[in-house]
Amino acid sequence: MPRDKMRAISAEVRGQPRALERFAQTLLPSASKGSIFVGAGDSYAAALAGFYTSGGRCIALDPYSLAENPEIADGLEVFFISVSGKTASNVAAAKRVARTARRTTALTADTASPLAGVTDRAISIPMTYAPKTPGMLSFSLSLLAVTRIAGEAGPCDFHRVFRLARQDRGSISSGAGTTYFLGNGLAYPAALYAAAKEYEFLGAKAHAELLEEFSHLELFSIGRKDVVNVFGCFDGSGMASRLVKALGGAGYQGRVVQGRGRTKVERLFHAVFVAQLSVLDRAKRAGFAEPIFLSSGGRLKASDSMIF
Repeated sequence: MPRDKMRAISAEVRGQPRALERFAQTLLPSASKGSIFVGAGDSYAAALAGFYTSGGRCIALDPYSLAENPEIADGLEVFFISVSGKTASNVAAAKRVARTARRTTALTADTASPLAGVTDRAISIPMTYAPKTPGMLSFSLSLLAVTRIAGEAGPCDFHRVFRLARQDRGSISSGAGTTYFLGNGLAYPAALYAAAKEYEFLGAKAHAELLEEFSHLELFSIGRKDVVNVFGCFDGSGMASRLVKALGGAGYQGRVVQGRGRTKVERLFHAVFVAQLSVLDRAKRAGFAEPIFLSSGGRLKASDSMIF
């Protein structure tokens, strides 16, 4: 039943701290300098987190870009992030760089997947992959794997951070127009992820952007019904608060999601958990029995035809 689906998603979200705590004990490799993290959709956000947590030692690409420019991977390690292991562009990119990359690795929940079959090794994301589900636990586990492989994440008390996120879940707001998510540094992958969940659960117009770039670009197109949410967790200069104050003074809606956590990875996961809990709350208030992308008909079919 659809209602069971929303309950199952909520239970999965609540169970994340325990699952992440267990996975954090798993031995994972370390990425060498110049390594490439590759992913699409949610996994692209995870790949970008690898760039930021590595201090720029690693880079992030989407798989089609790599497939079209395979020379980028010559002599380098490449980590392909795909929970299903079935994304066609990941498989194509892995094949294109197989002979010239130093080593290719699949980060996947299905170590018997097509992607695992064309890479040198597979690292298991410890969960059972279920098709047509929004990335909640799957994203969090992938994100943890990438930040640990990238090497500079730091420790995380996932239970504590999740409790804080439950307190802060109301700090994200959506409007009748476009819902914006902004972030600097590691907060930008969280903003991309938050926008993705907005599409999947609510079918709403959303956009993610770097905090600096927004003031140069999208700010000139916002309307009174739009809402700008800014993740402030990696904003050392206080730009988030200044932007929201300036928007409010001009009659526009802005919110700051305050950063909480003692380490980089705690602040990152706090932002991710807030995004997850917030969109679940808003979907329930709207009366949705399941994420809206599941009933999007031709759009879902078109998406599947492009991804798989």
